[in-house]
Amino acid sequence: MFSIGDYYLCSHLRMEGKYFVKKHEEPIEKHEHIIFEFVDGIDLRYADVRKFGRMCLVEKDKIEEYESVAKQGIEPIDDKLSKEYLYDKLKTKKIPIKSLLLDQTIIAGLGNIYADEVLFKAGINPLKFGINISKDECQRIKDSSKEIITKAIKYGGTTIRSYTSSLGVTGNYQDFLQVHTKEGEKCPKCGTIIQKEKVGGRSTYYCPKCQV
Repeated sequence: MFSIGDYYLCSHLRMEGKYFVKKHEEPIEKHEHIIFEFVDGIDLRYADVRKFGRMCLVEKDKIEEYESVAKQGIEPIDDKLSKEYLYDKLKTKKIPIKSLLLDQTIIAGLGNIYADEVLFKAGINPLKFGINISKDECQRIKDSSKEIITKAIKYGGTTIRSYTSSLGVTGNYQDFLQVHTKEGEKCPKCGTIIQKEKVGGRSTYYCPKCQV
């Protein structure tokens, strides 16, 4: 979200969108669709190979009404995220907890990679329905989410395929992944072979012994 006078420019990167900071004279790359030019000769360029990203200009006094903001859940590092909040959101859902963690209206900012890691650390099977998640498990999800996202931010995110920052820097949190993409390898806790399942159409990795 960018503050522009009386407006916010709301930008959602979706799967492939990214921003690059470049000098104005640098050649425009094929997938750089939007360019913001600054008076100091620097550009902020939005690139999106798949064109899934979205932008919207919203008046500042109406930002709370903007659908993407109004529907957004609590971020993992926000102190407002509590076991009571999670339990209330999950207690009626006959949907796998992995899919529920990817629902941005519940927790904002947990993608596929981090959802796997959170559930592993919390010791919860990704196929377990939300309706069967206890308050104690909600506390473990809360704690694990905060710890993992905080560490991921510290190490610049996770680079597995196409992510780079605006300066071309890649993240390093992939060096700390415990289960994601580890199918066929031994669980770092118990030695059981890590399995892969499709949950809600997303590749999901977990230890069948540690996560119950």
